[in-house]
Amino acid sequence: MVIDFSYCVSTNEGLPCRNIVGCFQGRMDIITLLRERFTEDELKRAFKGLPKSRIERIIESVNSDS
Repeated sequence: MVIDFSYCVSTNEGLPCRNIVGCFQGRMDIITLLRERFTEDELKRAFKGLPKSRIERIIESVNSDS
């Protein structure tokens, strides 16, 4: 499955996915792009707290499809 980049930068209530850096760091200068697109406060909100585990994301995905 291929995910469109626009989804990755807006999936988190209009903010980037917290995994975006790991997914794109080898493909582009993702840090610069994020700093150009989002304010410091928005980035803090997007990346605050502990990341969700894979199982937590799967469960959320299944529950949102219901």
